[in-house]
Order: sequence, then structure tokens, then C-alpha cells
Amino acid sequence: MLVAELLLHLTRAFFIILSTLTLVDYLRHRDRIRRDIALVFLSLSSTTFILFFLSMTGLQAPWLTKIGQVGIASLPILLLRMVGYFRPVSGKIKRIALIGWAASAVGIMLFDASRDGGAMLLVIVYFVGVSGYAVLAFIKAGVNSTGIARRRLRFAAIASALLVTLIIIVGVRLALPANWPNITPLIQMFTLATVVTFYLAFAPPRWLRQGWQYEELRAYLLEDIAKLDKLALEDVVMRLRQAVMRAIGSQQVHIALWDADSKSLKLDDKASAALLTNAQINTGIIQRVWQFDEPTLVYRAADLSGGDIQILKTLNSEMLFIVPIATADTPLGVLLVFLEYGSLFAEDDLNLLNVFAQQTAIFLENYNVMEQQRRYARDLEGQVQQRTLALQRSNDELRQFAYVASHDLQEPLRMVVSYLQLIETRYKVQLDTEAKEFINFAVDGAKRMKSLIEALLAYSRVETKNQNFTLVDLQNTVNEVLQLMQVSISEKGATVTVDDHLPEIHANEPMMIQLFQNLISNGIKYQKDTRPEVHISAKRVNDEWQFAVHDNGIGIATKDLDRIFIIFQRLHSGVEYPGTGIGLAVCKKVVEMHGGKIWAESGEGEGTTFYFTIPA
Repeated sequence: MLVAELLLHLTRAFFIILSTLTLVDYLRHRDRIRRDIALVFLSLSSTTFILFFLSMTGLQAPWLTKIGQVGIASLPILLLRMVGYFRPVSGKIKRIALIGWAASAVGIMLFDASRDGGAMLLVIVYFVGVSGYAVLAFIKAGVNSTGIARRRLRFAAIASALLVTLIIIVGVRLALPANWPNITPLIQMFTLATVVTFYLAFAPPRWLRQGWQYEELRAYLLEDIAKLDKLALEDVVMRLRQAVMRAIGSQQVHIALWDADSKSLKLDDKASAALLTNAQINTGIIQRVWQFDEPTLVYRAADLSGGDIQILKTLNSEMLFIVPIATADTPLGVLLVFLEYGSLFAEDDLNLLNVFAQQTAIFLENYNVMEQQRRYARDLEGQVQQRTLALQRSNDELRQFAYVASHDLQEPLRMVVSYLQLIETRYKVQLDTEAKEFINFAVDGAKRMKSLIEALLAYSRVETKNQNFTLVDLQNTVNEVLQLMQVSISEKGATVTVDDHLPEIHANEPMMIQLFQNLISNGIKYQKDTRPEVHISAKRVNDEWQFAVHDNGIGIATKDLDRIFIIFQRLHSGVEYPGTGIGLAVCKKVVEMHGGKIWAESGEGEGTTFYFTIPA
């Protein structure tokens, strides 16, 4: 008996709490679905409230108890109303249910169920018949629906089936008390399970609804969006439509995106355009919702304009969800979902659609940003290509000019020198000392110009050489350079040392000879009173060979290290150290043509080390 009493008190507490929660929820929002949900729980709790009132007041009012029983008998009618939110209920079924309820109410008020089995049988037949119809409707909808609605409709089907079973057990127990043992604990357990299951169906807690929404969102992100090989506008829109169809169970899903050029919403595909027009979605309730950026649920029965009602009629719909697709800063479009009969759980559907729209807005905004970046990259790439081609043409023309000029200028320059020397020889007697000095200056300048022209020709020939890259043994290459420079090395008393086993690389051997010859020559030339010492080494650094040519010469000021590789840039006069200022520029050109880089480390009076890299 203690167990039965505990279950009784627990059941009554659940009835009171859940009825209060649903009633408060209705009073806060004042919509018809919440009203009918509150009536369902008040119907289930009617006897409990009356018994609680009688126990608190001590009144003896059997007719109040009968009113509570009539309240319970009203439950099949209310369940039928719930069915009407997601599928049509014929007028015949409604009339039969109303007649059954009226007959049951009269029977309950006029007869004692514990004594009159006929009256109780009438109530049971009515209750089982109408509730059974609701159970079948919930089961069918639960099987055919998707998303959150499927879960809640299944709970509604289970709760209705439990209620029918409970009524049958109670009715038979009252009609045949002598043939049944005391099964009050079983009845209390069925009652508790029924009310809890109804609660999960019609008024589940917010955290549970959010959990169901999270599962739908997770499926959308992982099964739909995550499958996109690339972020494309049409793919994102298509996946959103498919996810909404799956979650809401409607085939009438339309998406309109904001067109910045026309400053209006435009339907995204031809299928939508066959049913709706761009003009329709830019007027009336859709335009108002879009402007205020607030998800909205619209019923055909609501106070709508003629155009809005016509849209619903055209798509044969009773309900419309309008959900803006927008980020905090950017309006992107609107999601339209039309339902033929409506939705029992419209608020959940609207919240879920809003979550879908928000996530899609993020994808669309990312798409817009990436599309802008792609356009910018394409434009930039086009500009770079144009400028590269222009620069290449300019360089080609400049190289051609340098080659032609340096080649063709040599002949007239030789003629100038020859005639000056001829004047000096033939008119030697007539020329005074000053005239001879002038002629010497002119001849010397012409010779320096000839050296510059030859240097320019050598520089221009670096890129015009046959760039035939082969496997080059640099040990042999450096030995060949030393053989070529044997005379100048001996004259200066220089010492040139080389590490053993210099590497083999893919390179152009004549260019390598020119590179080492120029660097060794610099190390020998730029000296004061010391004997020149030059050392050549190499080491492997990741995917490159790094070479070093070190000398003990006069060194280079740190501020001038960047200048020395510029063509015709000289740090000393031609009197101190003769030259054209082109040798290091040629070295830089050779190294860069092999895919490497060259630099120098030095200080005044500290010698110089030239480093360069060649890919291994």
C-alpha cells in the first residue's frame, strides 16, 4: 500500500506541475497550439485538481468529482484537435467524436460507473474509438515525418496508446470489480508513464528540444555541407533545401537571395520561379519579415493581405515559415517553407529553420568573401601577367639593344682610336705638348669606353648563352679556372686553396667557370700590401649547396654590401683598382639563372666572403 500511495502522490504532483507549466507557457505566448496543449494537460489533471481542492477544503461534493471525470473524457476530443494541426480530420469523424463525448458526459453525470457497467462501457467505447483514431494518426505521422517532429509525434503516439490501455484497464476494473485483484499500483504506473510521455510529446523541456535541434544541425553540417568538394553558391543552396526538406518534411522549400544589382530578392532556381515570382517575394509579409530580420510563422487564417493569401493558395498551403538568411551585418536572402496542413510543433520547426539559416548565412558570407578574393586574385593575376609580359618585352628589347649597341659601337670606336693615333703619328712635328696630351686623353677615354662596351656585351651574353644544364663536377671546374688564371695568380703571388670534394651539380659549365673566375679575380685584385689569399669551400644546407669564396683583401663597408651587385657600380676609382664594375653583376645574373642567390659578408679591412647557393 505504501508503494501505491507513493505512486499516487507522485502522479498527482506530475499532473499539477506539468499542467501549470503548459498553462503558463500559453499565457506567455497566447497562440492556439499552446492553448490546446495546455487544455490536454488540464484535461488529464482535472480529477487531480478537484480531489486536491476537496481534500484542502473538506467539502463533500461528488458532482465535482464527476466534472473531473468529464474533463478526462474530453481528452479524445482534444487529441483530435492536435491531429488537425498536421493532417485534415473529416467532418464525419469530428461529429462522431462530439456525439460520443456528449453521451459520455451525460452517462458520467447521471450514472455511477462502479454500479452501472453499461454507462462505463459507453465511455470506454467512445474513448478507445476516438483516441485510437488519434493514435493511428500520430503513428502514421511519426513514420512519415522527419526531423524533430518525428520524435515528438512518436512520443504522442506512445502516450495516446498508453492512455487507451489505461482507460480499458480502469473501465474493466470498475465494471467487474469482483473478478479483478487490486491493481492500483499498475494503474498508477500507467498513469505516470502516460503523463510523462505526453509531456515529452507536447511540451518537452527546452534543453531536450535544443538537443534534438543540435542533432539535425549536426546532420546538416556533417552530411550535407561537409560533403561539398568546393564551396560553391549553388551547392550550398541545394544542400540547405535538402536539409530543410528532410527536417520539416515539406517539398515546398524556396530560397531567394539578395541581388545587389537590382536591390531585390531573387529566387535561386527555375523550379521555384515556376511557382512564385520575384515580384511576389518582394512585397507583402515576406518583404516585411525580410526588412525586420525576424523569423516568422504565417497562417492562412491570419490577417493577411490579398496578395499574401493568394501566394498560400497558389502553393496549396495553410502555413508559411519565413526565415531571413543573414549574418549580424549582412542580409543575404530568405528561406520560405510552405506546409500543406500546418505543423503541430511549429515553434520547433521555426527555431530549427532559423539555426539552418544562420549556419547557411555563414557559408554564404564565406563564399562571398572567397569569391571576392578569387576575383581580386584573377584581376591581380591578369595585371601581373600583363606587366610581366610588358617587362619581359622591355627586357628583351633592352638586352637586344645592349647587344647590338655594344657590338656595333666597337667598330666606330676602333675607327676613332685609329684616326687619333694616326693624327698623333702623322702630325707629330706640328703638334705641341698640350695637343699631344689632349690626344692621349681622347685615346685613353676611347679605350675605357671600349672596355665598358665589351663588359656590357659580356653581361648581355649571359642570358643569351645556350642554357644547357648538365651534371658538372665543380672540383674539375675550379681546377680549370685556376689553370686559366695561373699567370695572374703568379704575378700577384696569390695563394688559392680549395676544399676537397666539391659537389657535382646540374648547371651550365661555362657560366660556372665565369662565376668562379670573377670571384677569385676580385679576391686577388682588391688588396693593399698583403699577399692575396683566397679559399673556396662548400657545404650542404637542406636542399641547396652553399658555396663560399673568402679573401683577405681590403673588405667592403657594410653600407655598400647591397650596391656591389648593381651593374657599373664601383666603390673605388679606376686608378686605384681598374675595372668596369660589371663582374659581380654578372655573378648575380649567373647564380639567379641557376635558381640560387648570392650575397657578401664583410667589413672594412676584414676581407670579404662571397656566398652563393645552387639547388642540390
